Amino acid sequence: MTPEAERMTSLPAAGGGRLLTLTVGPPAAGGTFVARHEGRVVFVRGTAPGETITARLLDDPEEKANARFWRAEAVDVLEAGVDRVPSVWEEAAADGVGGAEWAHIALPAQRRIASEVLQELLRRAGVSSFPIEQVQVEPASHDVDGLGWRTRVRFAVDADGRVGMRGWRSHDVRDVGENPLAARAIRELRLGEWTAPEGTEAIDAVAPSAGPASVVLIGRDLDPEAVVVPEAWGEADVSVRTSRGLVPLRGDGTVHERVGERLFTVAATGFWQSHRRAAEMLGEVVESTLGAPRGGSAWDLYGGVGLFAAVAAEQVGPDGTVITVEGNRRASQLAGENLEDLPQVSTATADVTDWVKARRGGVDAVVLDPPRSGAGAELMELLAAAVRQRIVYVSCEPSTLARDLAAIEKKGWRVVDLRAFDLFPHTHHIESVALLEPAGA
Repeated sequence: MTPEAERMTSLPAAGGGRLLTLTVGPPAAGGTFVARHEGRVVFVRGTAPGETITARLLDDPEEKANARFWRAEAVDVLEAGVDRVPSVWEEAAADGVGGAEWAHIALPAQRRIASEVLQELLRRAGVSSFPIEQVQVEPASHDVDGLGWRTRVRFAVDADGRVGMRGWRSHDVRDVGENPLAARAIRELRLGEWTAPEGTEAIDAVAPSAGPASVVLIGRDLDPEAVVVPEAWGEADVSVRTSRGLVPLRGDGTVHERVGERLFTVAATGFWQSHRRAAEMLGEVVESTLGAPRGGSAWDLYGGVGLFAAVAAEQVGPDGTVITVEGNRRASQLAGENLEDLPQVSTATADVTDWVKARRGGVDAVVLDPPRSGAGAELMELLAAAVRQRIVYVSCEPSTLARDLAAIEKKGWRVVDLRAFDLFPHTHHIESVALLEPAGA
């Protein structure tokens, strides 16, 4: 039995749920693994393929007697699998915080398992133009142990001002301990040791690549004047976000990210890739695959603050055109400011599907980076008709990526390349980049 398995055998069966002895099979989407009990599928968190475990049901078997599946959490390892290692974050084990559901699995095995999940999603969606067995999750560059990568962390706060994170499928706020996935600048804030003022519902902590850390206290009725900034936060920028908007207490409510020689300003609560190397890596992949022609045209859809629009602008040059489209007004405004030295770039604040639907004429190349819900069949069909050369689809959710790739294949396009990256180590999340071209190209 591994040290991790020995530690887990001492865990009590907290929560009062029914205990089952299960033998664990293949991975499922969402970070769990499949087991069976009396013919019913049980999705189990905190285990690994091939293990025999004791698991606590999170569902009431009497209330869900007719349910097709149950959910459970491993509380005792009876026979450990070959992929199990001592957890890198003990507070993420049974009855602990969510967000590190694979902390007890060796990193190479995590990537193998994630590859299996992605491949199965692609098969089920019916993607047929690319050899699915070639899709393998790659590590981030220079990432040895998968720790200290997370530059954006949202903390939960309970009614007593205790700062932590919520448990898996739970509203309870749990202790984060050393929080080893977080960047050092976030760990050094020591938020878990601080009591938040009344009215605080959550805290966003950011460790940008340029400039000081940022802390945003979030609460609909939180009084900014009630916030006393602790000395442990050092020179960190501090803001309060209430139902009336953002109130900077120190700094201007933005952070700065450097990619190559370009500096991007991002709203403190705005979107930016979480992994410290993600923006650089994805920018390089988009640069190598987009192929926007010199003097041509490109769209950057779900463009955020302009990361990929800057790449496209360099490719089309000063005589080309790039339009970056973003639904968030603040992000779109910042994109315009971040790229003001590139006159070939213009910004549009709009729903992406509605914007594409209203366009007249085509475009040479498109890069899109939608949220987890994906682009959707309607947008993929519109792009299939509008794009002349290439589409680069950046995805943080493999299930919706698979759906969207299958949709555009039906419109005469093919997947030329598909790469996947482990930009969320010790979790089940995957970042992927697909290159699409018309089937006749």
